[in-house]
Amino acid sequence: MGVTYIPVARADELEPGERKAVELNGRALVVARLEDDYFAFSRYCPHESADLMNGPILAGKVRCDNHGYCFDLSSGECLLPKGADPLTVLPVEERGEELCIRIEW
Repeated sequence: MGVTYIPVARADELEPGERKAVELNGRALVVARLEDDYFAFSRYCPHESADLMNGPILAGKVRCDNHGYCFDLSSGECLLPKGADPLTVLPVEERGEELCIRIEW
């Protein structure tokens, strides 16, 4: 198994509650900071591709403004409605002065 770390932002770039749009190999993602935790997730809702860049984030969950779908940012699980397609989430690690997406293969 291999591991790659892909830098997506500087560690000091995001204050708690802030987010940043990034592109990773042609895929649009959002990197968000909640307190001392960082999350990376698909910018577009898997339901009807609504933009999640400004979707409300509360208690580790992001909500789609279009139809109210709600996703857990740790697992990607769709919490509302239960059982709907999950949101793609990727692990983020602070490595030195950079925030990196961790890719395993």
